[in-house]
Amino acid sequence: MTALASSTGPLLAGAARVSLDAPFATPMAGYVGASWFRLRELRDPLYARALVLEQGPVRVALVALDRVLVPPALRPLVEARSELQQLGLSGWIVAATHTHTAAGGHLEAWPAELLGMGSYDSLLLEHLVDRTAQALAQARAALAPVELAFGRARLAPSAAEAVSFNRRDPEAPVDPWLDVLRLTRAPGGASTKEALTVARIVRFAAHPTLIPFYLRRESGDFPGVLCRTLEAGGGGTTLFACGPCADLAAGAREDSAARGWERRVERIGRRLADETRSLEASLTAGNPAAALAIASARIRLPPRQPWRVPLVGREIALHYPEEALVQALRVGDVLLLSFPGEMSSELGESIRKEVLHRTKAREVLLWTLADHYIGYAFTKESLEKGGKSQHLSAYGPELGPLLVERMTELAARCWEAPGQGP
Repeated sequence: MTALASSTGPLLAGAARVSLDAPFATPMAGYVGASWFRLRELRDPLYARALVLEQGPVRVALVALDRVLVPPALRPLVEARSELQQLGLSGWIVAATHTHTAAGGHLEAWPAELLGMGSYDSLLLEHLVDRTAQALAQARAALAPVELAFGRARLAPSAAEAVSFNRRDPEAPVDPWLDVLRLTRAPGGASTKEALTVARIVRFAAHPTLIPFYLRRESGDFPGVLCRTLEAGGGGTTLFACGPCADLAAGAREDSAARGWERRVERIGRRLADETRSLEASLTAGNPAAALAIASARIRLPPRQPWRVPLVGREIALHYPEEALVQALRVGDVLLLSFPGEMSSELGESIRKEVLHRTKAREVLLWTLADHYIGYAFTKESLEKGGKSQHLSAYGPELGPLLVERMTELAARCWEAPGQGP
């Protein structure tokens, strides 16, 4: 079943960020074996960042949370809040930046609690729900006419090798592309000579796992540095979109996790911020009447396969869902596809190419860790070959081809929505 909303005409946008720092001593989420560790200190501030887009009767929201994943209970709990119901959203996407050194404890399932999320505390989930709703309401209140611009930059080979590497296959390539979708407000009056950035979405693919888990320092990792650097001095709210990175780690292959991590976090975050600024400097005037459409569908997933763990492997698999929510958002001539889990760069590229072939989209952005969590997704060939994180894929080799087919279909429906044109 597919839900669809679309419109054309003047585009409005509003953005906001709300503190997401842990309210009290909390478990740290992100690492197997460290789920009982308590975060010891705050290295840098964490946020819930929201962007609301409006065009005619269609109103869409995007949220980026400085968390390792989106707990399944979050969406329905946020949607039950009166302030969200008053927003009149046609659809919304909530995703995690995937930092592995933020608060956990917000997912009630014993395998998750034991293997990476920490002991469940309803107050931590309530805190996450509250801050998400606050960010959405504040972004809605800031709506104003904007112009849209999009750009894509390829990192030089030397830069790409210092920023990420393939952790499953040393011979496999990384994803060197940085995508930026920027929304600006036109200059107003003599005091404002340049367009003001309201918000931007920056998509890059690499695991934010630069900070050693045993230090227990709460941090947004390199996405946090990237966003705060761009936001400094009134640079607009920056939402980090974690691209397909199930097989990609941040840093260089020869890096030592225990040494130099502090410099790496800053270096990678600032390098990506510099690349973003250079790209934005080359963007042409935006489109004030970009098309806006959102489509969502629930995909029936292949049968769940037991984990290879004695006695409890089948029980663990039963905690994975039987279906997945995937969404497609069209903003102008760009398509953004969301996926509720971790996807390999190879599978992400297969989906991207299929969607580009099927539609006339200028570019396709895949945003992972969105709306729910179904574990890892690889191509059929990669899964059969084996490698790191293999056990975290619960749906077998048929999941990859299924996602290519169904996500391409959804993207095509969104692109061809009534009134959108070619």
